[in-house]
Amino acid sequence: MIILCLGCFIMAVGLNMFLEPYTIASGGLTGLAIVFKSLFNTPLWLINLSFNIPLFIIGIKILGKRDAIKTLIGILLLTFFLKVTEGLTTYNTTSDVLLSAIAGGIVVGISLGMLFRVDASTGGSELACLILNKIFPFISISTFLFIIDGIVIILAGIVSRNIETALYATISLYITIKISDTIVEGFDFSKSFIIVTDKFDELSKAIMKDLERGVTFLEGRGGYTNIKKDVLLVVVSRREEVHLKKLVNEIDPMAFIIINDAHEVLGEGFSKK
Repeated sequence: MIILCLGCFIMAVGLNMFLEPYTIASGGLTGLAIVFKSLFNTPLWLINLSFNIPLFIIGIKILGKRDAIKTLIGILLLTFFLKVTEGLTTYNTTSDVLLSAIAGGIVVGISLGMLFRVDASTGGSELACLILNKIFPFISISTFLFIIDGIVIILAGIVSRNIETALYATISLYITIKISDTIVEGFDFSKSFIIVTDKFDELSKAIMKDLERGVTFLEGRGGYTNIKKDVLLVVVSRREEVHLKKLVNEIDPMAFIIINDAHEVLGEGFSKK
């Protein structure tokens, strides 16, 4: 609940302080609310509530009891904090529209990432897309999200009569998505190694001794030679990546290595489950 409250507060600050003053509607129903605010001078909190309550009533059966309660709390909290932070719209933080779009994207992205990590929602376009997907099941939720965000950004440009506003909104939306993804996935990236080698026994012992990392053996078979081979799966921290590559090169320069980013690793030696 604390993270839900904090996430809604941060989102309200980002919308009122950075995005609303320049009509930077970076997608979603909150972006549409910014467009309506520019047209009719109606408070953001009132527009947010007016949009979300009907959507919530329609989508109760889709959400289920537990998610419906959590979504309703998120809608009410965001509405409350939009009202509380309403005065920030007149606070001239910066006169640079691009800087405001970037800052707004970062702040809203942080709030969304926090909400996603606790599986919370403030309704909005996500709820609208769930409803639309039920009506038109042949169109994916991600497609609906893309369509809604695109329409909102275009509307922002039309309302402000300035194509640059739509471009700023696009930049802000991109930053929001990237920041929220980073918050959800975490900052402590690891590296997973898939190593195909003929010296698997020697290499695995060296890895366990020098790096003190576990090794998993996978059974593989060469597509061309049809010869069975043991494949090593190893996960290490970023700072151990170079060490492991050197170790493999010293023991078997002919080894075939695939290295992937592991955004979240749970288990012994890494994050707790």
